[in-house]
Amino acid sequence: MESLAQLELCQRLYKLHFQLLLLFQSYCKLIGQVHEVSSTPELLNMSRELSDLKKHLKEATAAIAADPLYAEGAWSEPSFTSTEAAIQSMLECLKNNELGKALRQIRECRSLWPNDIFGSSSDDEVQTLLNIYFRHQTLGQTGTYALVGSNQSLTEICTKLMELNMEIRDMIRRAQSYRVLTTFLPDSSVSGTSL
Repeated sequence: MESLAQLELCQRLYKLHFQLLLLFQSYCKLIGQVHEVSSTPELLNMSRELSDLKKHLKEATAAIAADPLYAEGAWSEPSFTSTEAAIQSMLECLKNNELGKALRQIRECRSLWPNDIFGSSSDDEVQTLLNIYFRHQTLGQTGTYALVGSNQSLTEICTKLMELNMEIRDMIRRAQSYRVLTTFLPDSSVSGTSL
């Protein structure tokens, strides 16, 4: 009985995984459509600018993590009086390529205004800064978009998901064939039969 429950669980897992694969493929198609639409002259594509900024912010995050002075809190930051002033300061840091300072400021703002526009301590700092930057750059504009990430990584993920899906399907088939074999095996407790 327990093996039947495990087999059913595996089958449901396979179905769930297959649905995830279909969802991911639909997402990839949507991204492809957005890339096609990007050739429309009325749209402003900020993807490259934000991708570059993201790369540089990740590098700055790694540099800050390796800095013992930062870990000890030896840096000093002004305390902001309002969220607007903090946003302006961060935007200036991003424009002036003072990325470490912008990262430190977002951490301070999260302690001053938790769960506000700056997110919470569990949110990705880089993504939050990218969101603030994009929101400010597109203020009052329509037709501006940005895709941060690469098509190559999406293709790799989709391929890996499909391979994993095939492995799960094969395991379920093997488990089903084992179940069929065990139901047809003779009972070893029965002694020989006589005619």
